[in-house]
Amino acid sequence: MEKISQQVEITTSQQDDNCTLSILSCKLFFWFLPLIIIFLSTPLVNAQEEIDLEAVVPEKWQIDSIFLTNNITHYDWWSRFNDPMLDSLINVALTNNHNLQSIEAALDKSELVYQQSKSNFYPSLSLDAQYNLSESSLNYYEETSSDANRTNGYLNAGLNASWEIDVFGKNRDKVRANKKSYLASEANYQNAIMNLCAQVATTYFNLRSYQQQLIVANQNIESEKNILDITIARYESGLGTQLDVSQAKSVYYNTLATIPRLDAYITQCVNQLAILLGTYPSTLKDSFDDASELPSIRHIVNVGIPADVIRNRPDVRQAEYLIESQAALIGAAKADYYPKFSINGSFGFLSHDIDKFLDNESRMFSFTPTLTWNLFSGLQTRKNVKIAEIALTESIDNYNNVILNAIQEVETEMSNYANALKTIEMGQQVVEQGNKTLELSIDLYKRGLGTFTNVLDAQRTVLSDQNYLVSAWNSALLSLVRLYTALGGNWE
Repeated sequence: MEKISQQVEITTSQQDDNCTLSILSCKLFFWFLPLIIIFLSTPLVNAQEEIDLEAVVPEKWQIDSIFLTNNITHYDWWSRFNDPMLDSLINVALTNNHNLQSIEAALDKSELVYQQSKSNFYPSLSLDAQYNLSESSLNYYEETSSDANRTNGYLNAGLNASWEIDVFGKNRDKVRANKKSYLASEANYQNAIMNLCAQVATTYFNLRSYQQQLIVANQNIESEKNILDITIARYESGLGTQLDVSQAKSVYYNTLATIPRLDAYITQCVNQLAILLGTYPSTLKDSFDDASELPSIRHIVNVGIPADVIRNRPDVRQAEYLIESQAALIGAAKADYYPKFSINGSFGFLSHDIDKFLDNESRMFSFTPTLTWNLFSGLQTRKNVKIAEIALTESIDNYNNVILNAIQEVETEMSNYANALKTIEMGQQVVEQGNKTLELSIDLYKRGLGTFTNVLDAQRTVLSDQNYLVSAWNSALLSLVRLYTALGGNWE
């Protein structure tokens, strides 16, 4: 009879458990029925904002015949100057430049923010465990109370889980915004690389230009010293005047005075290179003791078409990604108009007696579906949407401005480069004629058939023309650097 009684009790207990589970299942069904209806009947609000970014750009450039309109393929454009020193400097800069390293760190951080935001798609799970021991005041109870119930202790441990169901796409939009922000940071990093290479090349060419001007100055100093000796000899022989000697010395010392200024410019360029290379000037000083000629300025440049520039320039891609990021944030802001659905639950054990801690009687759990709908917040949601829309408008305006600047920079540098080549061609003829004029004026002066004023004018003209030719050559190189940069460097 005892066995039958126990079986009846067990069967009754099982029926009670099944009844409890059935009731719980029904409650859960009616809890989630509205959620299912809303999900199926409501259009998704996280749809990507449709934005037309088809900027109107010219179909072709206003170009000179020296340019080609083939596809832009200027990988490692600095290597086209065939200068091993320049290649070496840029490689060191790309490795050691502190500003570039800082931008790279910001890129890594942006990627982590993007990866971290994706964790909102998943539920969170935590483990809690605690032991609580307390003792009550004996004087608080009546005199009939005993000491037996003064001390109370229990052990509690369990798993807690929570999950916000992204019905209206707020989390998806935030993840999309962070992804586009990361891509914008990547484009900014590529743009920083391109600008760093341009800075190194510009500073290097300026340094070589000053060294060439120093060579020109020293050559003219030697020539002017010889002319000074001629005027002194003619004065001592009674064929010349003291004025001729004084004027010759004036020209000689005036040219001699340019040497310290050029040395200062060279030192300044070395210091600037040191910063770009992430090192100290003392490590570079010996590298530029010997002057070298400026690289060739005759390059075949493929400028493509304006649409190629839009695809190639990192700053254009950065501006476009920022627009897409802001568009996604609008969707995230609009999602606050709608309710939020979350599920919270826990499962664990609670017992005063540690020996019975894992018994079924110590088990506990909770399951809590939650709907939260912010019906009024002082128009905060509407203001947040408006702020996001204004930020999107700013991004679009910035994009259009970047496009305009990109087209303008290419047009300007193509014109500068083409005109620099023409200037050099004419400048070379000017220098050639200036040298002939100086030789003829000296010869006539020696024979007493010309005045020393002609010699002075020819000396000043030769020095000026030679320096101008060096500057024009350097201007052509710098225009090439800026043109390659304006074309985007073909970063992919």
